[in-house]
Amino acid sequence: MQTHSTQDASAQSFAQLGNMVLKTEADKILDICVGAQRNGAHDMSGREIQQRYEFLYGKRIDSGAVSARVNALILAGRLRRSSIARTCSVTGRDIYPVLVLMAQTRLVE
Repeated sequence: MQTHSTQDASAQSFAQLGNMVLKTEADKILDICVGAQRNGAHDMSGREIQQRYEFLYGKRIDSGAVSARVNALILAGRLRRSSIARTCSVTGRDIYPVLVLMAQTRLVE
């Protein structure tokens, strides 16, 4: 006898959707970084990524969400944090930007 309810099925579907949304945001952020580097940018700050994301997708993304996705991409080896600080073009603060590993840039082409 099966004891799954509609509520259980809905909760499971929602959890799966959450993972897909997170993956989609991470993919979009990686695409933004790859595109910037292809167009001459060496690296990007979190706020620069946030600004570009909002421009391209026409919707707000919280800086905490950008930071979480960037950290996940770093842990996955798809981005790396620079050891050289520079000034963020959005905030004017000194930051350690992220960049796409060159092998990743070639794979996306």
